Amino acid sequence: MATKIKVAVQGGAASFHDTAARQYFAPEKAEILPCSSFDELCEQLHLGKASYGVMAIQNALAGSILTNYTLLQEYHHFSVIGELWLPIDQNLMALPGQRLEDIKTVISHPVALLQCGMFLRQHKHLQTEERQDTADSAREISANQLKGVAAIASSQAAELYGMEILQAHMADRKDNYTRFLVLASEPQEQPAKPTANKASLIVQLPHVGSGLGAVINKLYTEDIHIPLIQSIPSPSGNTSHNVAIDLECDDYYRLLHAIEELKPMVEDLQLLGLYQKALTPQQLEECREDALTTSVN
Repeated sequence: MATKIKVAVQGGAASFHDTAARQYFAPEKAEILPCSSFDELCEQLHLGKASYGVMAIQNALAGSILTNYTLLQEYHHFSVIGELWLPIDQNLMALPGQRLEDIKTVISHPVALLQCGMFLRQHKHLQTEERQDTADSAREISANQLKGVAAIASSQAAELYGMEILQAHMADRKDNYTRFLVLASEPQEQPAKPTANKASLIVQLPHVGSGLGAVINKLYTEDIHIPLIQSIPSPSGNTSHNVAIDLECDDYYRLLHAIEELKPMVEDLQLLGLYQKALTPQQLEECREDALTTSVN
């Protein structure tokens, strides 16, 4: 039997990170290494306990996960080798026999709680408590037989831990997608495969002047699409304006050229990785609608 690839993820079995890793890597080829936090994920990858990591970086409802950009700056030898947009279907679950009116406390990951803000505001009797993972919240309730407590997690977590779903599909919007980055523990070899059509980088700019405007203008003149521009926290001792930028171009060599053109314009440029872009949430929704139409017909 071939040796499985060890992939570090934040969260346990049936977590969304677990699902994303198994979707990106063939399930029969991936051995999942659960981690309690993103810091632990990066540390395990750094120590060589895993060859790859899968890390959430952006949610369609909650925005970018800024603390994970800080980790990518700290572990600057990692490289992004791929990405994946995963639909996030949040469900409220509790021990069998519990009703919504029995629930006083809802536990889950803070991003999951944020994604379900409308439902929680409509049910003012529900108090929220943050946990490090969605699926582990369901496991905690099941393991300790906690009554009056519900978790927000996936339907797979409900099945795995014998929970009963009290409210399905409870996110504020149906198009609730999270973008995951696939990380390798070693720097990317250069040049990357010419099939790469996306780059993620972090640039450092002075706080004064029009440095960011000049960068955007240069990318525009190079005919580079910019799907993401995000100001991010500066690492300790860094007084620059740090900005995460994603670039897309079907011409791999023009993409490389544009990155080289940016280097003299910024104080520092960290190339996180060159890789193939994934289907966007809009494209995935179109595929889902097409599939539903086909099944009806």
